[in-house]
Parts: sequence; C-alpha cells; structure tokens
Amino acid sequence: MFKGVVLVTVIFAFTAVGCEDGGGAGGGTPEAPYTSFFTPIPSDPVFPSENEFSEEKRVLGEFLFWDPILSGRMNVACATCHHPDQGWADGRAKSVGVDGEGLGPNRQGDLMTPFHAPSVLNVAFTGLESTEANAEFVSGGYFWDLRAPTLEDQALQPIKNVIEMRSTDFLEDEIFDEVLTRLSLIPEYQELFSAAFDEDEPINERNLAKALATYQRTLITRPTRFDRFLEGEEDALSPGEVTGLNKFINGGCADCHSGPMLSDNMNDQTRIVQRDKIAVRTPSLRNVELTAPYMHDGSVPRLRGAISLYEDRGDLEVTLGEDDFGDIERFLRTLSDPDFPRSIPAYVPSQLPVGGSIQ
Repeated sequence: MFKGVVLVTVIFAFTAVGCEDGGGAGGGTPEAPYTSFFTPIPSDPVFPSENEFSEEKRVLGEFLFWDPILSGRMNVACATCHHPDQGWADGRAKSVGVDGEGLGPNRQGDLMTPFHAPSVLNVAFTGLESTEANAEFVSGGYFWDLRAPTLEDQALQPIKNVIEMRSTDFLEDEIFDEVLTRLSLIPEYQELFSAAFDEDEPINERNLAKALATYQRTLITRPTRFDRFLEGEEDALSPGEVTGLNKFINGGCADCHSGPMLSDNMNDQTRIVQRDKIAVRTPSLRNVELTAPYMHDGSVPRLRGAISLYEDRGDLEVTLGEDDFGDIERFLRTLSDPDFPRSIPAYVPSQLPVGGSIQ
C-alpha cells in the first residue's frame, strides 16, 4: 500500500561557491553539505488528500493510460508518447500526434507538438522540496510552461489538444462528451469506474482525471546510487563521480537543479542559457541519461551537448570547460534507475490496440 509521510522543510543553499583550482568549475568539495542541495528521492509516491490512493483507481487509471479510446480517432493513447521502452517519454525531439504510426523515434507523421515530451516517471514528486511530504503536498505545476497546477489538470489537457489526441474530428468542447459516452458503453469500464468511485454516475471527467493521475503517481523509480550516497553510503559513487558532483554544485548547476527531483520546477527567464529563448520550467534530472533528446524543444541529441550549453552563462564568476562536462556527465549517470517500472497491460477494455497506433 502506498502512503505519505510527514512533511519536513529543507532550506537549500543556492549560491555557487568558489572554485579551488582558479579555473573551471573546480572539483573541490562544496562549502555546504551535499544534503543542503539535494535530498534522496522518497520511497513512496505522494497522493494528495483530494485524490487519495486506491488500488481500484490505479487499475482503472492504467487501463485508461494505455487505451486509445480517449483520443478522437481512437488511435492515440497517453502511452503513445509516454512509453516505458523510451523511459516513459517517446525519444523524439517533438512528439508525433494523431496522424502518426509507430513508436518512439520510429514514429512517423506530419502533425507534431511544439515541445519535447518529458518522462512521466516520478511525476508524483514534481515540485517537492524535500524527501518527505504528507497529503497536504500537491505536486505541480506541469507542462513546460507550468500551465497545469495539478497532475489531475495535466492529465486532461492532451485529450483536448487537437494535435496530441483530439484531432479535428471533434471540437474541444465536444471531445469529453464523446469519450465519456464511449466509456459508458463498455461494461468493463462501467464496473471499473463503479469500483473506484462510490457515486451514482462515476463515469465523468473529474474521475477520469483522478484515475489517470493516480496511476501516473505510482510510476516512480527506486533509489539510485546517488540516493544511497546522500544517505551516507560513501562508496556508492566513484571518486570521479564525486568530482562531477562537486563541479555540478560549484559550477552553479544546483542553483536550479536541486532537491529530490534535481529541479526547482521554475521557469525564470533570467536563468536560461540562451536569452532569446522562451522561459520553460527546470526539468528533473532523474533518469536523464535514458530520456534523450534534451531541452524543451528536443534540439540536443546527447547529454554531453546539453551540459555544454551552460559553458558561458555570463552571470556567474565560474566557468565550465570540456573536462568539466565529462565529469558532470559522469555524475548525472548516477541518477538513473535502469529497473524503473515497465509493466504494459495485456489488453485494454475497449479491445483497441494497447497504446494506440504504435506497432
């Protein structure tokens, strides 16, 4: 059974410290303890009080996540662009929408989203500032522009999007009536919604969002070697990886990439690398090596290239060089859990292809 735990406030030291070597970011130990910048990832997902966990909601949400019945043409599911084979993203610079065929980088189609699809792993912890939280914590915001304040709100927006799932076959104010009608005609979905929600008419938009959000909150990674290091297991990281960690902090990376998710989940225009670009939220670095390409527009194919964009930020006294990039990359790879959840349902109640048009 999943549970929440007591909220603890952690004060982060977000000031880049001086370098020991006089040039580059420096691999010397930071002035503040590592736990002043980071905390281990929680062992259990956090469920808000207005949408507490139940196994019935999780099972329903899993079916809905994989069922293309939620899309206008019944050919795209949430899992089409958030698939475990691609680290719960899609491995593309920009996602192919309702006219697409295929999975991940091999998916082909003419309609593409303007942004890169992030992984949904650990979305339960988005915005969390410390390892522990209780039911008063509500994760968020979501999307690159933070427009969705909660995961429940986020879960519905792709269904309404004309490129992602809705298609031109339905207007935005028509699609949910259509989807809910479809669901209500399937006996198994009638039973699943009734089991998850004790209401006279449980098949509704609100409960659809709650079920999807509940399932997504269960998609969490296990503690990584970096988490074990934070908890006191000093030999969990190699000396080279510790050097990369030190450079990550001393070079100012932890100003934005901090906390249990290595993200402050902010979109501050003054802190982005290329000042002519739009401000987007700071992405989590959890499992970052498994979710290429990088940046909000997917424009950087390799992790080393994403790190090197921060060589000249103009507003910090420290600089990053080629040697630093390699050390930082080595550290970032300690944030991966290669054994993250990969379960795929054998079928969906609509009897449509699981995951949509991905074969």
